[in-house]
Amino acid sequence: MSSAIRDLRSASVEFASELFYVVFKRMYEAIPRYDLIPETQAEKWFKEMLIREYSRKAAAQSALAETVARALGERYWKEQRTR
Repeated sequence: MSSAIRDLRSASVEFASELFYVVFKRMYEAIPRYDLIPETQAEKWFKEMLIREYSRKAAAQSALAETVARALGERYWKEQRTR
């Protein structure tokens, strides 16, 4: 696999990860909160990191990253097929 393909794949996974992050964060924010037990700053920080990691894993395992890579690298893919 050439470095261009690896870079494109990596950028596509990162892009898909950001999309998943927005979706997961919105889903998490939609959960009703109660002030019975206040959430500490450390818990907020941990949940933020957890959502970020979930989004990375989801992006790496989804077909979305491959679709993005193909859409962004269509010209490159065509050049490779004609060689």
